[in-house]
Amino acid sequence: MTDKFDDDWDDGTADDLCADPEPIEAVEGRGRLAARLPDGSGYLIVEGPGAGSVVADSSGSTVREAAALPNRDAALDGTRPLFLIHRSYNFAQALPRLLANVHAAAGANLALGVVSPLPHVSEDSHRTIHNKCAAAAVHIVDPLGYFAASGDLRLPPLSNRAQGRAPYLVGAPATVTDILDFQRDRGANLLLTSGQALDPVDPQRSLDAVCREGDNALASLAPGERLALNLTFSARWLTHASLRDKLLAQLLDQEQFDTWYVRVQWSASLRSYAQPADEQLLRGYQRLAEVAIDENRRLLLPQTGLTGWFMLAQGAAGFGMGISGTDQAFREDSGGGGPAPVIERYFERQLLHTIERTARPALVADPRYIQCAGPYCPPLFSGAAWSREYAGLHQLFNAGTLAAAAAPAIAGPAGPRGAVRRAVRAAVAFAAGKGLAGISEPRHLQVWDRLL
Repeated sequence: MTDKFDDDWDDGTADDLCADPEPIEAVEGRGRLAARLPDGSGYLIVEGPGAGSVVADSSGSTVREAAALPNRDAALDGTRPLFLIHRSYNFAQALPRLLANVHAAAGANLALGVVSPLPHVSEDSHRTIHNKCAAAAVHIVDPLGYFAASGDLRLPPLSNRAQGRAPYLVGAPATVTDILDFQRDRGANLLLTSGQALDPVDPQRSLDAVCREGDNALASLAPGERLALNLTFSARWLTHASLRDKLLAQLLDQEQFDTWYVRVQWSASLRSYAQPADEQLLRGYQRLAEVAIDENRRLLLPQTGLTGWFMLAQGAAGFGMGISGTDQAFREDSGGGGPAPVIERYFERQLLHTIERTARPALVADPRYIQCAGPYCPPLFSGAAWSREYAGLHQLFNAGTLAAAAAPAIAGPAGPRGAVRRAVRAAVAFAAGKGLAGISEPRHLQVWDRLL
């Protein structure tokens, strides 16, 4: 299954989440690390055999106590980055252990969340993944409302199965409360407005409609519930000054929304796993993030890959990515064509980029190369066969630890901006002279360096 067709999911049950075999890293005989659950009801094993599972207590000579897990509100208070992992088409059974392993490595310097797309899996499967992901403080079931009102977005067609799971996307009547109930019933604890796309043809009317829906959603919340204003729009809203100014003015005027969940569609010309190098787009993101932090709002950037991590330096509170290319970036649908060949690739932390497998020897030969010590590298590099699963988990693990390194508590006097700047400039230096070309060339780094 290629990235192009990941949105047309074929999973109608929770069966893919039942099997949870111990990976290679979990049977090496190490002791276990356990983190206290936010409600105090038990502990989550975050490292070693059984990582991802909940136990009643952390007693025993082989169990050490890790940093306690934050609750939802602590995860959204801005004291640490929030790393959202999107449930992809494949490998959902690996997410509970992945989240646990990231917490073991990042400790109190990172909050975690899981995002599942409402139309693409069954109600039971949503509940199962959110129940199993005990390391996640934030649980989001994204209604993907932009399929109902797409503005100038370029989207793939929805499958019949997806239309059946989310009939509001194809014209069935649904109130604001109905959209919230869909999310509640599937395990969400951070609710979203529908996310219908903004229309650049009539921008003010479109902005007013989104905020009006948000007001109605706020009025429908039960005590203790939280809402994020869900905004979806094309890149034009960040690259064109008039649209950007209208967007920012509207957001500044709406003080009732403390959390913004913003999805921006990137060009179809951007290759899978690449980061946009369009300076105008990145400056638009930068301005949005600066406004958010200046106004004490939480800006969450789903489906942004490492571009979302880069925006932590500008004021974003969190970002999201997944294993598949469609969860790394919200790109325009190019239409047509059949399945493309799968490209074997690895994420290289020192490059802040994902490269082709064939380009890796040039990096490893550099005396400055640092081998990843994450839990997914032993199975990833122990044999000749490439594993899409372990390559994806390796990337997500490293993205999480990169985010933790930008936490205000450990980033140093220059804060998240300084931590990101140091990582970017080290990557620029490491990339020099490697002869990387094509999709292995980290073209975004020079633009990032200028913006820092």
